[in-house]
Amino acid sequence: MQESDGREAMSTYRNDALIGRRALVTGGSRGIGEAIARRLAAMGASILLASNDEPGMQRVAAAIEQDGGKADHALIDLLDAEAIAQFAATAGVVDILVNNAAPGQGRDSFLATTDAAWDLQLDIILRGAVRLIQPIGRQMAERGSGAIVNISSMSVRDAAPFAAPYAAAKAGLEVVTRVAALELGPRGVRVNAIRPSFVPTERVAHLASDPEFLARAATQVPLGRLATADDMADAVGWLVSDAASFINGEVITVDGGMAAGHWRPAPAK
Repeated sequence: MQESDGREAMSTYRNDALIGRRALVTGGSRGIGEAIARRLAAMGASILLASNDEPGMQRVAAAIEQDGGKADHALIDLLDAEAIAQFAATAGVVDILVNNAAPGQGRDSFLATTDAAWDLQLDIILRGAVRLIQPIGRQMAERGSGAIVNISSMSVRDAAPFAAPYAAAKAGLEVVTRVAALELGPRGVRVNAIRPSFVPTERVAHLASDPEFLARAATQVPLGRLATADDMADAVGWLVSDAASFINGEVITVDGGMAAGHWRPAPAK
């Protein structure tokens, strides 16, 4: 590739890659979802936020519009199958779907985890995503184009205590990603996922506000810092753009190199 081609590709990715497209982002009222919505808006997409957090969505939509973008929002309960179906039927054309909504990871041990805790994670993370992918993916397939990105978690690869339902739901979402990619790819719809490492956001405030934990966690990352919500938004922005037009059925780990192998800082001399 010539040097000028590389410069043009970067410019397109950053500035106008998504002009004329409409992106639906679930859980876009804060944290990673907010960063994704704002990044896609900056790339030219009009945004539709879907969450159960009305004040949060209003704030994010206002910020997008203040930056020159366009954003609408819809209050939706992802535990309500009928509400999701009605929302999808009236949402209009959706070119990009980002399934980001998730409850907190939970704090119960595996042996103490209740059916209600399992249902909460599976209903929002897995069933909620499926209930949107089916009607919106069908709409995309009929038009012959579209991009879907599901937000997974490093907890699928590296199991951690006290988070079995959350990790299991995310693992199911990765399987859905691959199967949907196989079935929808021939009809012009790409389906991928990202697997974020730990990002200090409001949802994990008990950890994000602990300086000692954050410093210790950063030493485990080969790049020497923790991930940010913007790092995840950049990955999603690339995946839904034409720059990733041949990427389908992938789960991309965004972790600064943690999954590359066992790493530790070089010993002091």
